[in-house]
Amino acid sequence: MYNEITWKEGELLAQKYMKKNGYKILFTNYTCVGVELDIVSTLSVSVQKKNLKKELKNAINMSKDKKYIEILKKSYLGLMENLQEILVVTEVKSRSNENYGLGIEAISESKIQHIKRGAEFLLQKKEFKNMQVRFDVASVDSGKVNYFENAF
Repeated sequence: MYNEITWKEGELLAQKYMKKNGYKILFTNYTCVGVELDIVSTLSVSVQKKNLKKELKNAINMSKDKKYIEILKKSYLGLMENLQEILVVTEVKSRSNENYGLGIEAISESKIQHIKRGAEFLLQKKEFKNMQVRFDVASVDSGKVNYFENAF
């Protein structure tokens, strides 16, 4: 019972974090081909551009080299031109304390393969065909969400 409460609370915290950061939640606990995908969402081009601009600003603030800054700007402009809405599959792992490690440490190679198989099934659906997919992890540790993009 306690693990189920931790699991549900963790997923709700992860969803709240994702919504706050511009993700559009499509499904939670989506089951297909014997695999459960914790959260399936999309990330729009506009949100991705906003995030890239923030990243670029931070990178510029860390450097005083004008040549480096110009290269960074060109690189980010190139990235922004090729953006498309992406499908994000997020695995949520929750821990109420660190006695058994962090949530992210509980993701095995076999779990990763199961998640990828589920995503392959999703990508065959008409509404997701030709979409780029990204795999993220929300490690909810003692009530704090640590979110890892492109985790695997």
